[in-house]
Amino acid sequence: MNGSSNNYSLEEIVLTRNGEIYNPVDVRETIFLIVTKSICCLIGIPLNVAIAISIIRHRQLRCKPRNIFLLGIVLSYLSFFLPAIIELIYWGLLPIEWVCQGYVALVGVPRALLLMNMLLALVDRYVAINHPLLHRGKMTARFASVVIIISSVFIVFSIKFVFIVGLGTIRCEMWLVHIKIITLILAILFVSCTALNVIVYRQTKTHLSDSRTLSPSSNDDGMDWTAERPIIIDGSVGNVRASAPGNVTNDPSGTENADGPAMSIHVGRRKFSQMEIEATRTLIIGVASLIVTCLGVILASSFFICRFIFGQSECSNYNWMGPYLRELLLFPAVYFPIVLILRSKELMLG
Repeated sequence: MNGSSNNYSLEEIVLTRNGEIYNPVDVRETIFLIVTKSICCLIGIPLNVAIAISIIRHRQLRCKPRNIFLLGIVLSYLSFFLPAIIELIYWGLLPIEWVCQGYVALVGVPRALLLMNMLLALVDRYVAINHPLLHRGKMTARFASVVIIISSVFIVFSIKFVFIVGLGTIRCEMWLVHIKIITLILAILFVSCTALNVIVYRQTKTHLSDSRTLSPSSNDDGMDWTAERPIIIDGSVGNVRASAPGNVTNDPSGTENADGPAMSIHVGRRKFSQMEIEATRTLIIGVASLIVTCLGVILASSFFICRFIFGQSECSNYNWMGPYLRELLLFPAVYFPIVLILRSKELMLG
């Protein structure tokens, strides 16, 4: 496997410092990385599977479109463990060509699926916040499932296009053309997710502020305080009225109550601060996960810049970072389900 390639010239593939073909799986890992990878698999796989089963089994969870997008994210995180399992099999049981080929076939796919599903979930939240009536009428769990499936097929086809159409052959080596395609697609998805994450965060803060903007409206009983905008809860619109602090009634049908003007609400300063903190925390967790997930894009970009300036032989030191980076990418797949379970009462009860 370390001989010359039958399909590509040596200038088109990643080489070691000795000029041999770089094997992406047989990297002579330390026992520390093998143990940590095993621990991540033992913890992360059951957690993600448990959340996925909980969403699929319980009707009150799977009937909500936002939970379908969440299921797509969980399944994407679950796919992170497939390359790790292949690596463990290669090191401990079957150090043969076709096992390494299976690993190369999966390179870049889990991260791309994760970013795509995150982008779809953010688009869903953006539409729910800015166009709640349209979202409530058009977005269904079935439609969300179809969108996720089509998007996933498209992203896998885009990443593995060179192999699907026969422009290259999957071998136990890293083809630079393949790496460039993966890096470009991941970079586009990363920038899109980060930008939309910030936009959704700002829109959330705007609506939180609007929900506290109250205007006086008099009736026969005296003075009411009426909110200027509808309150968005899980993508739905509800008109909330309070004639006095602490007495709040909700009319989900969107019609005015007979006893006074609709959309009246009072939000205490402490509760409002808690909601702002929660929105900020969600933004930080989301962006942090994106940054950790896309460290491979930064490493690959640095490698191509180094190769362009100094040449292939001077940039072989980047190879040793690969195993540690792959280990780091498993951490979000472990802590994400833990955070999700702790923050979601529905999943805890499910």
